[in-house]
Amino acid sequence: MTRGTPEPLPEQALVATTAKTPAADPDDSRLDPAFLRMAGVLLLALLLALLDETIVNVGVRTLSDEFGAPLPTVQWVTAGYLLAVAVATPFAGWAVDRYGGRTMWLVAVSVFVLGSLLSGLAWNIGSLIAFRVLQGLGGGMIVPVVQSVLATAAGPARVPKAMALISLPLTVGPVLGPVLGGVLVDAVDWRWMFLINVPLGAVILSLAYRTLPHGLHRGRPGPRLDVVGLLLLSPGFAALVHGFTSAAHSGDPGSARVLVSFAAGAVLLGAYAVHALRVSAPLIDLRMFANRGFGMAVVTMFLVGAVANALLFLTPLYYQQARGFGALDAGLLLIPSGVLGAVGAVTSGRTASRVTARFTSAAGMGVTALGALVFTRAGDATSPLVTAVALGLTGFGIGLTAPGTMAFMYRAVGEASAARATSALFIFNQIGGALGVAAVALLLQHGLDGGGGADGGAFGGADGHVFGGVYWVVVGFAVVAAGAGAALPGGFRVGRSRIRL
Repeated sequence: MTRGTPEPLPEQALVATTAKTPAADPDDSRLDPAFLRMAGVLLLALLLALLDETIVNVGVRTLSDEFGAPLPTVQWVTAGYLLAVAVATPFAGWAVDRYGGRTMWLVAVSVFVLGSLLSGLAWNIGSLIAFRVLQGLGGGMIVPVVQSVLATAAGPARVPKAMALISLPLTVGPVLGPVLGGVLVDAVDWRWMFLINVPLGAVILSLAYRTLPHGLHRGRPGPRLDVVGLLLLSPGFAALVHGFTSAAHSGDPGSARVLVSFAAGAVLLGAYAVHALRVSAPLIDLRMFANRGFGMAVVTMFLVGAVANALLFLTPLYYQQARGFGALDAGLLLIPSGVLGAVGAVTSGRTASRVTARFTSAAGMGVTALGALVFTRAGDATSPLVTAVALGLTGFGIGLTAPGTMAFMYRAVGEASAARATSALFIFNQIGGALGVAAVALLLQHGLDGGGGADGGAFGGADGHVFGGVYWVVVGFAVVAAGAGAALPGGFRVGRSRIRL
């Protein structure tokens, strides 16, 4: 295997690894205290980055009043962060390989904390958007850096449990963001949505200097940065996310802004595909998709992103518009999803020695579909306890799915390609999330504008509101994701895998 052109593992070897490694020596999969201390520091920063993807959602109206800016402009406080994440993610995989995991983690967190400080000191809406972009550049590097570093440090036998640890902030962070944002806006001041990261980040950086080993995913001499690929891939990814975000906010997928964004994204990504297949060391090697295990893992996580983000967007609106709850109450009602999401992630790690990712991914998305199905029949009088349990099921299913799928991907491509594979996975997960939000936002807007008819029609239930029908989109995404998970190579139980070419 050459350093510049990663080669995916043959699927026979992948299936053999997933079938034999945990069973050969169960103790090999234990996470020792030193690893857990290191992971704790890394994951604290990951949690901060994920919180900031959604923490502003409940403060949009406050920011509009504070700066006298229209809501479409204020939306760029969130959109700018997400677009910066899109730009930074492709670079992160190469940077980890070149400069090492410890160095890039410290750089990413430092940039994130600096962006947070400046955002908290912003004097107008333009400066706030600019500083949120800086914050997003740091946050966009944190996620793939942490995932690739922990996967490499864990090794093949322990990677399922390492991915279960990573899934804890991945499932809890976006849910807690609106809750924390609501508390800070109501009880303190909107600036603390950003300033809270400064003392926390300082503590995390201090712990990191003492906890993270210098040899953590050590950087190695390798090919130069694929500048052409970066100039094509990052803007192309950002253009697609911008297109989906604009469609969701405007409710008009046929607007000039949306169409130009999609066209630009398609052209740039198409040009990147041509470029990547012609050079020896592309930023993200598309040849990895020739490995069925890697390809199906990416497809599964793409759909998981669509499901998770659609739920996170749609459910608070359901609680506020259909049920009359306040923003903070709506945020608190999301907590069952985060708590049971963490339970699902832990369950996935604990069962990794008995069942494969093919089982946990299919089962997890099946459970998520059942939870979302409850919301298709929810109305104005449905008990909050019923919807809380249903939302908890969706969180549990997502938590059960993600760790095994990510661990399967790392085994499919091998350690040498882990960092760049992480960037690819995260890119598709983010695009899936943007697609999921856009889909439910457009259908919801259509229904609220009267597309569902007076009695709810295609979108409404017996009570006449449109939310129940829109949740069918989430059910559909989850069912397709379950099918993608079931299509992962191998069997459903460890030790009983069949070779599938």
